Amino acid sequence: MRSAQRTVVATSTVVFDDAGLLLMLRRRDSSGSVSHHLPQGPAFAGESVAVAAGRVVAEATGVDIEITGLVGIYDDPSSAEQLALCFRGRPVGGRLGADAVWVEPERLDELDVPVSVRRRVEHGLDVSEPFFH
Repeated sequence: MRSAQRTVVATSTVVFDDAGLLLMLRRRDSSGSVSHHLPQGPAFAGESVAVAAGRVVAEATGVDIEITGLVGIYDDPSSAEQLALCFRGRPVGGRLGADAVWVEPERLDELDVPVSVRRRVEHGLDVSEPFFH
């Protein structure tokens, strides 16, 4: 019989402004290379996942958002974050932080964007129905 594991729930959010620009974080590694990511982080005990997603975006980017939908559910049993929920949101206030940037989705091919992030952005652009994997 398998022992029960605690599932860590992580959130990420695809945020588009009224002009269709995507909110991303720039991260510089030890070699100086810059990559672009979605705001992401864990939900805390007693916190709803939608509230967690909004908090994570505000803390990471300085932008306050409203959650407008679910992009998808990403389940990876081999990862420490076994369940990741990606939301769709829109900005409602705040001030863009130093590591945050608005990006034209068409420019993602010009930027260093991890495959998993690119996939979530693509799913975020498709508003037909949430993705599940």
